[in-house]
Amino acid sequence: MGSATRLKFALALVGAFAAIAVTGASAADFEKDGGQCPEPPGGGFVLRCPTAYVGQEYEVEMESEEGSGCTSPGGNPYVWYEVVNSSLPPGLTMSRAGVISGTPTVGGVYRFWVWNHDLTAAEGGPSWCVREDRSEVEFSISVDPGLEIENESLQGPTVGQAYSETLTAKQVTSLNPRTGSDVQASWSVESGALPPGLALSPQGSLTGTPTAEGGWAFVIRAQSGSTLDSKEYSLNVRQPLSVKSPFGPARPPTSEVGIRLAKTFTAAGGAGGPYKWSLVSGALPAGTTLNGDSGAITGAPQAAGAFAFSVAATDSEGRVTTSAAALTVAPRLTIRTLRLKPAQIATTYQAKLATVGGVQPVKWSVVSGKLPPGLKLSPKTGTISGTPHQAGTFRVMLEARDALGAKVRQRLTLQVAP
Repeated sequence: MGSATRLKFALALVGAFAAIAVTGASAADFEKDGGQCPEPPGGGFVLRCPTAYVGQEYEVEMESEEGSGCTSPGGNPYVWYEVVNSSLPPGLTMSRAGVISGTPTVGGVYRFWVWNHDLTAAEGGPSWCVREDRSEVEFSISVDPGLEIENESLQGPTVGQAYSETLTAKQVTSLNPRTGSDVQASWSVESGALPPGLALSPQGSLTGTPTAEGGWAFVIRAQSGSTLDSKEYSLNVRQPLSVKSPFGPARPPTSEVGIRLAKTFTAAGGAGGPYKWSLVSGALPAGTTLNGDSGAITGAPQAAGAFAFSVAATDSEGRVTTSAAALTVAPRLTIRTLRLKPAQIATTYQAKLATVGGVQPVKWSVVSGKLPPGLKLSPKTGTISGTPHQAGTFRVMLEARDALGAKVRQRLTLQVAP
């Protein structure tokens, strides 16, 4: 065989071997030096991913060495990943593209195996990748306790009023259920601005006296050792909140046993309505309640007495103001006069009817029967007076009605002698 022939044969073999190498590509090897999950210092078989923290979002991407596996002309490998015979830290998942993400729920050290597969033509890979090979490597992720700011929101400040809120943080070890312990942290304003007049101390105290009305948004950062957490807040500085009470002084009585009571507190200022209402001290009369949405005290008192209490109004941003109130409940109205003294014809007569309990003024009326001719009943004073000019026995039904609408009746007999 001549040299030219031998050269052609050798080139043909090289081309044949090249075709075989392309169609039988091996899976991409993992990047162990420059990737996000490198070998630990000093070497080792378990690749170490960045530390994760309970309750904080986490993301890391598996990487393959360039040029291995089924590789595109641009150098990007056609590969996919899966976790086999092991588990990721609870709360984390891995996509086929090798991205581990999620929010860890429990602390600990977790080791797991990842397989790196060729993406063959049958699976959507390049046409020249016809045989599936794989590499496998063990990884580890340490999940440490996370830091969490506990304050979900902040109470709304008021112009010209002293303000104080304390921020607290917890070292979270588990999310299901959420467990952990309080921890000291260093606090700062990460971005945005606090309302003028307020300042945040490194210990987490937000204090001061707001000087201007308006809205402010800012991000607070807490750091404890290597862990940190940030939370966005907004504060609206409003005008003072005020409450108007429907009750006057405790005396005279303004309510009565058995008579429906309906009195409503009103509020103004702050963030505006609707307001929430609560009883913060003292007690309401038995049989009555405070409506937490409307500020109305309603019901029928069951016992007489003097009642002192305080009601608080809270706006939607947490401002609170209180109003002291007093309520006197009178006994139920009754007629004390059970009989009338006798009268005599042509002789001046006067008898004053009397009541017990109720709320003044009381009005009187005759609802059935008739008084003797010559006598009349004063609706305001309850006095029967005049000069009878007819003898006989006269039976009447009298009614007393007080200022709250309580009514009571009494049948009386008046004897007029000749």
